[in-house]
Amino acid sequence: MKQLAILALGAAMLPGDSAPARGPLVREEMRWHGWAPVGQVVEINNLFGNVRAETASGDEIEVVAIKSGAGDPGEVAIEVVEHKGGVTICAIYPNANTEHPFECRPSHGGGFRLAATSDSEAHIRLENGGGGDVLVNDVRVDFIVRLPRQLRFIGRTVDGEIAAHLTDQDVEAHSVHGDVSVDFDPASGADLHAETAMGEVNSEFPVTVRHDREHGRFVFARFGHSHRVVRVKTGAGNIRLLRN
Repeated sequence: MKQLAILALGAAMLPGDSAPARGPLVREEMRWHGWAPVGQVVEINNLFGNVRAETASGDEIEVVAIKSGAGDPGEVAIEVVEHKGGVTICAIYPNANTEHPFECRPSHGGGFRLAATSDSEAHIRLENGGGGDVLVNDVRVDFIVRLPRQLRFIGRTVDGEIAAHLTDQDVEAHSVHGDVSVDFDPASGADLHAETAMGEVNSEFPVTVRHDREHGRFVFARFGHSHRVVRVKTGAGNIRLLRN
């Protein structure tokens, strides 16, 4: 892994916004560029905000994290963990419990084991053991990820949407309170597992949606000749399967 650039920061009023009583809305960006060998993973762990992934034009990974809101953007850190399996990037909110600080731990996949939030705290546990207890503030983070075709993508957020506009890469996407959408090329196909506990599954190509009273709506399907694997899951959001 070669890290080409780390940070590019700036703060300003958002266009068209008026200053609320708690202070002006601010916008701050972090950019990370890098490279990873074929088959490795680019993994994003978010808390409040969206994650959008799209195919890069070359062989370089680009990640943009946009902080916005009425709070202090400096209270939310963006941690980059490079490891032998790829790169994991997390939005780190202030610690709420010294016994369970947030850990940006690389994984091979999996979603949330626990994601409970209140007005003041969020208790996050990932299936791989990462996560932690953090304080809720007025800053959201939206990620834009561009990755080469030969890499895999894992995206997670608690309160936000995930959109994976990728047609060749393996995709795993998990949200607790947001929608999840993913692009498909039905001609090449994929091994698909989609599940929503409380939402709907909408597809632009034919799939069989099953409904279970205890587990919600889900799709298990294999179509086409591609070895691509797609795993998407949301709690209270909808799933959209988009024809590319």
